[in-house]
Amino acid sequence: MRFFSFLILVFLVTLNVNAQHANVSLGKNYSSNFNNLIYNDNSNHHTSFKPILKSDLNFDTDSVLQEKNISDYSNWYLRKLFSEHFIILEGEDYKVLASPVINLSKGKEVNEGKNTFANTRGFVIEGDLGKKISFFSSFVENQSIFPNYVDNFIKENTVVPGQGYAREFKQTGFDYAMSSGYVSYRANKMFAVQFGHGKHFIGDGYRSLLLSDNTFNYPYLRIQTTFWKAQYTSLYTEFQDINYFSNNGLANYDQMGYAKKYLSAHYLSVNITKKLNISLFESVIWRMNHAPGSNGFDVNYLNPITMLRPIEFSVNSPDNVLVGVNGKYKLPLSSYLYGQLILDEFSLNDLQERDGFWANKFGYQLGFKMFNALKVENLTFQTEYNYVRPYTYAHHNPQQNYAHYNQPLAHPLGANFSEFLIITNYRWKRWEVDGKINFAKYGDNIKNDPKSYGHDLYMSTGNYAEEEGLTGMGSGRPSDFGIEMYQGNLTTVNLKNFNIAYVVNPKTNLKINLGLTLRDLKSEEAEMQTQFINFGIQSDLFNHYYDF
Repeated sequence: MRFFSFLILVFLVTLNVNAQHANVSLGKNYSSNFNNLIYNDNSNHHTSFKPILKSDLNFDTDSVLQEKNISDYSNWYLRKLFSEHFIILEGEDYKVLASPVINLSKGKEVNEGKNTFANTRGFVIEGDLGKKISFFSSFVENQSIFPNYVDNFIKENTVVPGQGYAREFKQTGFDYAMSSGYVSYRANKMFAVQFGHGKHFIGDGYRSLLLSDNTFNYPYLRIQTTFWKAQYTSLYTEFQDINYFSNNGLANYDQMGYAKKYLSAHYLSVNITKKLNISLFESVIWRMNHAPGSNGFDVNYLNPITMLRPIEFSVNSPDNVLVGVNGKYKLPLSSYLYGQLILDEFSLNDLQERDGFWANKFGYQLGFKMFNALKVENLTFQTEYNYVRPYTYAHHNPQQNYAHYNQPLAHPLGANFSEFLIITNYRWKRWEVDGKINFAKYGDNIKNDPKSYGHDLYMSTGNYAEEEGLTGMGSGRPSDFGIEMYQGNLTTVNLKNFNIAYVVNPKTNLKINLGLTLRDLKSEEAEMQTQFINFGIQSDLFNHYYDF
């Protein structure tokens, strides 16, 4: 009792902390302005749980943008266009910033002769109230026509990748919208709480096998505790399965909205030395209390400091538990190695027997990133390899899979895949050049075959549909043993992307952009080639993953 009283006392005591408790934007291109400082050899930042709170950094991100990119303009209109937020309200105890968000672009898919476009309008608002509270809100409304491979994905999944439910627009396009926001409260240097609607990313690479911002926004509560060389984060979220009722003959089910499920996750990051960080991850996807006659939350999973796997065993739960490890080691020349390991279900004995047991569900990531590569200032080089076994993240009951809003919560390819990435970025003044090469290989579903081959997380890993008298979940796996990588419809994707841009306003990452995408997909059932060129002006604040 004394221990908990001490924690409450520490939480309530106000220390002299920075007023900016807003998030550093998840946008990879936006944060490339100061990633070198975040991963600097002399820093002791906890970098892998994102978004990072600005008050956790030992530098001011706005000052870095000002120093690197922004000139002083005496003309008000030039300042607003090239160097400032559109609205700035500032007083003794508050500061509010607001700007429009746009994406006005035209493109052409050369092979198909298809014209594409994007028309995005919205806003971002960010502010600080006193020394303890920060807030953020954004909204975007969109109409777009996409290149064919993205168009096919949207029609199949009814969502625009990571950006919301897709409604038909003029027969060939889609209308969709997304809002996000949060309120952060920081009592002192140790404790921070954030409640909002948004996304998270765990890792130090381009992809994450633990939790990524690949899917749509979701409501969440994040509790962060920083002490000694450690940072401990508890995350509670609500996810949705938007097709669950209609896919299973329950279209007239007497329930408002979509089927809900929940995630409880714990993440412990420890800077073991100035160079080495090891982080432990555990999460559970759960629906409700499984006790007879109970329809409420399983409160056992709300404990922020207990281990989830023992709880799952103790309550005889069928829930979906994942555990993982994230690691980072700093190297000379402003570079670092990083990696991840994710374990779903796992049998060491079967793995040693090499019998291809279906429940050996795991994945790993290995990567390397270098800032100021080849001693060229602002040149970044990154290479990464991802590998995930069949059926990882999936579940006997697909409503408890590791997915949300028809997309995986980790890698866009789900499971049963491998991927190799090479990424470069170069900045000179307000000019930037980006290049990316992506080689992926996966085993997809086989046409007219109801079995799951381990790629689609929304298919049951067993015979759940037959047991429950439902449809649309598949009818199990081909076997218990002899499960191989890339089983099913063998598919390869070779994608190359090149962009050159001029940053108009670094504060909102507003840029004029010219991009080229070359994509070649080959499978045992089909082939598709894409040559896509686009040009436009956009506020590049959010990650949009079209590289699949």
